[in-house]
Amino acid sequence: MPSAGKRELGAVLAATLTTQLLVSWAVLAIAAMAPAVAESVGLPAVAVGYQIAIVYAVGAAVSLIAGSLVGRLGGCRVSQLALVAAGLGCLVATLYGITGIVIASLVIGLAHGLTNPSAAHLLARHTHAQNRGVVFSLKQTGVPLGGMAAGLLTPLIAVAFGWQVALLAIAPFAVAAAFLLAPRRAAWDQERDPRTPLGLGALRGAGAALRLPGLRRLCLAAFAYAGIQLCLMSFVVTFAVVELQMSLPKAGTLLASIQAAGVIGRVAWGWVADRLQNNGIVLVVIGLIAAVAAMGFATIGPDTPEPLVYGLAVLFGTAAVGWNGVFVAEIVRVAPADAIGVAAGIGTFAAFAGVLVAPPLFVQLYAVTDSYSLTFGLLAVPALVGAAATLGLGRPGPG
Repeated sequence: MPSAGKRELGAVLAATLTTQLLVSWAVLAIAAMAPAVAESVGLPAVAVGYQIAIVYAVGAAVSLIAGSLVGRLGGCRVSQLALVAAGLGCLVATLYGITGIVIASLVIGLAHGLTNPSAAHLLARHTHAQNRGVVFSLKQTGVPLGGMAAGLLTPLIAVAFGWQVALLAIAPFAVAAAFLLAPRRAAWDQERDPRTPLGLGALRGAGAALRLPGLRRLCLAAFAYAGIQLCLMSFVVTFAVVELQMSLPKAGTLLASIQAAGVIGRVAWGWVADRLQNNGIVLVVIGLIAAVAAMGFATIGPDTPEPLVYGLAVLFGTAAVGWNGVFVAEIVRVAPADAIGVAAGIGTFAAFAGVLVAPPLFVQLYAVTDSYSLTFGLLAVPALVGAAATLGLGRPGPG
């Protein structure tokens, strides 16, 4: 790739990574300081589960038409819209009590649903088969990095200045990032087509894209893997405190280890996929590793040596949090250039659906087993389903 092309790829990657990080930060900010927010508006802290559900439900719905919106407006403009929506949501959440938080969740959900289709469209134009896995995996590190910002910075600001200030602190970064993208729009969105249909036309386009070879199997894998990922992130601290008898700080360290493993895993899996030139086999291996780690969780207890517990957690995080970049790279491979945004939107919808379904199902299974470790062990089933779904996906051709 010529040096000019590398510079342009670097600019696109920086833009999409920053967008992903800031939107992910906005998505998780309220949850990161749930007790303070809930007390302020007169709700129990557990009600944050409904707030997150609203964000993901709206994101899932928006993702079905986001690809067509990218086709009409361009990936750069849609990224700008996502950033402005994230900033606006953070502002609105501070103004009108419970009503403001609900409206903010709708707006932030809109931003969440726009992010992946726009990024996939932009990056696909500046990558090729030999570097696509690493590039998309680097972009996807924005999700855990945004989660780390929410987990580390937001509570500190909330304690010092109040939860409203902690949310408002995100908005200037999001709006500034949107303005910084403006000079790039002419070059990055030159292929947009103002005649691209929205509404029912966009849904028909999504239905047509589902007929692409391999996309339905990728969506099944995304549903399974995203569900496992959120269950791991949501319940591992409680599992560590209640059944492994860890202190809360140690349990938090365990969660941080999983997040860090996910960041490293995303890049490492992308590198492996590029070397093998086969995203499908990497997704299979990820599912098998997640299944092994889940079954490993089913066997540990308070007497298990801590190095083994942390080792299993890191293994689980590498797979369950590290799958996304290779998944998006495979979507780009199976979709024609003019359908990448739509296909990425469908994949995002499948992943968000898994996020909405899996945690409540985990709770119901826990009610039956009365054991977090056994319930984690049952996550081996969707992990194997995801591995089976991606088995036999073809090698990419040149490009």
